[in-house]
Amino acid sequence: MPSLLEIDHPCARKQIADARRAVESTPEEDDQVESNPSRTAELGSSGETDVAQWNVLQFNTGSTTPFIIKCGANSNSELVIKADARVQEPKGGEIVRVVPRPSVLENLSLEDMKQIFSQLPEALSLLALARTADGTRARYSRLYRTLAMKVPSLRDLIGELEKGGVLKDVRP
Repeated sequence: MPSLLEIDHPCARKQIADARRAVESTPEEDDQVESNPSRTAELGSSGETDVAQWNVLQFNTGSTTPFIIKCGANSNSELVIKADARVQEPKGGEIVRVVPRPSVLENLSLEDMKQIFSQLPEALSLLALARTADGTRARYSRLYRTLAMKVPSLRDLIGELEKGGVLKDVRP
């Protein structure tokens, strides 16, 4: 907390502790998983959203309130996220989704990518979408890496994806 005055530290610590308790005391809810089997197959996932441990990331964009995205891994070593359905009020409650690997976007048009992102929490779409399909693939790869690196069981997967050239933000 170097940007705060010394006198503000106790108040900041209290606010952080209160926020932590609020997050930790919030019960996790099981949401309905996408029931359309062709859509689930298109996203390249089994749709399993059971996660043992959630890791919380906060994305500060500067223009809105920060995006809070919880991430974890299911038993199939797929990245699973939990976030509010919408960024603006009304938020629409938390939804849980298996996130497609960057390779799923390989040959898709920007419109097709937008269709896939419409099934995911809005915060993920806002962080990943760019003006072009290539830009979106690069941004999504960086975002996928950022989220997956916070999940210890997925770190090896990221190494494999980098070696295989799947992550499009890596410069050759």
